[in-house]
Amino acid sequence: MPLVARISERSTGLLYATLALFLSLSFSVVRAQPADAALYASGEKLFKGNCGSCHKPDKDLTGPAMKGARARWEGKGDIYAWIKNSTDYLKTGNGYANDLFAKWNKSVMTSQAVTNEEIDAILYYADNYAPPAPPTPPPGGDVAQGPNDAGPAWPWLVVLALLFLVVALSLGGVRKGLSNAVSEAEGKQPEPDRGFGESIRNWAWNNKAMASIIGLFFVVFIVLKLWDAAWVVGVYGGDEVEHYKPEQPILFNHTLHAGKVEAGNLAINCQYCHSSAEKSKHAGIPSTNVCMNCHQAVEEGRSPEGTKEIAKIYAAVGWDPATKKYTGKEEPVKWVKVHNLPDHAYFNHAQHVAVGKLECQECHGPIDEKMDVAEQWAPLTMGWCIDCHNTKEVKMAGNGYYDETMKRLHDTKLGERELKQYLEDDKITVKELGGWECAKCHY
Repeated sequence: MPLVARISERSTGLLYATLALFLSLSFSVVRAQPADAALYASGEKLFKGNCGSCHKPDKDLTGPAMKGARARWEGKGDIYAWIKNSTDYLKTGNGYANDLFAKWNKSVMTSQAVTNEEIDAILYYADNYAPPAPPTPPPGGDVAQGPNDAGPAWPWLVVLALLFLVVALSLGGVRKGLSNAVSEAEGKQPEPDRGFGESIRNWAWNNKAMASIIGLFFVVFIVLKLWDAAWVVGVYGGDEVEHYKPEQPILFNHTLHAGKVEAGNLAINCQYCHSSAEKSKHAGIPSTNVCMNCHQAVEEGRSPEGTKEIAKIYAAVGWDPATKKYTGKEEPVKWVKVHNLPDHAYFNHAQHVAVGKLECQECHGPIDEKMDVAEQWAPLTMGWCIDCHNTKEVKMAGNGYYDETMKRLHDTKLGERELKQYLEDDKITVKELGGWECAKCHY
């Protein structure tokens, strides 16, 4: 067989094998995506912005799993009306809605400013959601599970870049083999052998346009990755970073104390311990005397570890469980602060709890479901706050704080025009009442 044919056959075989691997990986990526990727992405964004504080796509949280919700409601009621305003829908007497209300501890969703099309997108995302494969833990250690629903895209870009590099090297080998064969047939000297680095430089010099495009691609890619990384500097919660979860001197189990009775927990109201949340700017850290209201009688935990932590409370307050008396020897508990806002940002718990009627879980996450140790669940960034102010409906009815506001809106022509404008979407948001004014949060 002639030299040219042998070289061509080997190089072509390598090229076909490379292309087959490339197409196989590409098709596997395509098959992993939902049928309507745009609708899925839209639904994911809407779900995280409106539903993620109380629901998971595939697991029960504060509310039921969203996956299969449309099928469960089929023939039983109007799921669109239920999602938009479950309080009003309960008044229709729908049996399935009232069963849900009773099953989920007589709690309902806040009114949602979403259209039917947006609800369709949310339900499509939930029905097509598949949890990411958990990472393999290293030997002798565990890998913390991040909150992201989907893995990053950059590993696939690296794989594709490597495949293209293999294709380029294969084609370069074909060209060099054919060129040397022609030179040999013509009695000329073959091309000299070059190292990998020299070959790359030689190719770049001879293909300046393509080399410039590839170089520009990598520069843009690196700049974008650095830009994304800069956005989460100093952010310790949310979907893009691992949640801040410091070790505390006493391992207080929030889920045990605040979780539902149905799950075998104690269902203590958050404000029993954080009593100033409804009356003050700060929620406050409960004193150990609050702990002793129960633990004078409860000396043992549900496990040896729990009993050990209760003993730390006794040491802190100077309590002798044998004699049932205080010794007078106290040790301060050095709690580690979990949630920190910048000094220039103003936040008032009472404004959100007493006036806004927000549940603690909306900012602090499922602390009554799966937080044995408190962690920073929300990112607490400015964007996160103003997005909430933009979408959160103000509960005006029966809220004495807004009686004067409603009176002014009804008593003046300007107020009536503003009220009609506000109610075009059947709700008044925090933003429409000045929640985006800089001085609201920055004095």
